[in-house]
Amino acid sequence: MLSIRALARRARNVVRKGVVYAGLEDVTFQSGLGDSAYLLYGLVRSLKPKVVVEIGSARGRSTCFIGTGLKENGAGKLYAIDPHTKTAWNDLESVDTFEILQGNLKKLKLESQVEILRQTSDAAAAGWTRQIDLLFIDGDHSYDGAMRDWELFSPFVQPFGSVVFHDTLWDLKPDPKYARPDMGVPRVVDELRMAGYPVLTIDRDFGVSLVQPRKRGVPLRFTTDTQADNGAPDKLADLQAEALN
Repeated sequence: MLSIRALARRARNVVRKGVVYAGLEDVTFQSGLGDSAYLLYGLVRSLKPKVVVEIGSARGRSTCFIGTGLKENGAGKLYAIDPHTKTAWNDLESVDTFEILQGNLKKLKLESQVEILRQTSDAAAAGWTRQIDLLFIDGDHSYDGAMRDWELFSPFVQPFGSVVFHDTLWDLKPDPKYARPDMGVPRVVDELRMAGYPVLTIDRDFGVSLVQPRKRGVPLRFTTDTQADNGAPDKLADLQAEALN
C-alpha cells in the first residue's frame, strides 16, 4: 500500500503533467502532425537521447513536444533545422515562422532544450559530427529532398536510434484537398524498406514511419552462425559491438 507521501508525490506528478500537456495543446501550431507529436514525446522519454535532430520545424509542434520530453528527462538537446523562409513545402500560413517558433519555445520554457538552426538541411549538415539518437525528417517532401535528408543525417544515427518520417501514407491514402504529384516521402521510405531497413508505419496523421538506420536491423543475439549476416560474421560482430558501445 502506498504511503501518504507517495500518494502526494503521485498526485503532484499527475497535476504537473496535466499542466504541461495543457500548455502544449494551448499553442496554435497549425500542423498536420496531430497527436503523433505524442509519439515523438514518448520516444524521447524512452530513448533518453543526448542529441535529437529535426528537419522541418515551422511553428514548432514537433519541436515543442520533443523539447518537453528532453526537459522532463533533465538532459539532451534538440537541433531544430528550418530556414523559416518560403519553400515549396511550407505548412498553411507558416512561411516565415522563426519568431513564432521562438515565441512558442519561450511560452513553454523550452529555450534551454532547443537550439534553432535557421538554415537548410544541406547547410546544417556541413561539418556535422555529432552522433544522433533520434532524427525526425519532416522538411522537403519531394523525393530528392527527403532522400537527401536521409543520406545527410542517417549515417550519424546510432544503431539503436530511430529515424522518424512524417507523411508516409500519402500514396496509399491521399487527401484530395492537399494531395500533390511531387510528394515523394512515401517512395523514399518504401525504397528504404525494400533495401532492408526495418520500417514500422503507423496509420495516423498522414502516416508516421519509424526506420532503424541499419539494413536488416541490429542483431539481437551473439552468434557465430555464418548465415546470420550473409556469411559475414566479422561484420555481425562489428554491428553488435557498435550497438553496445
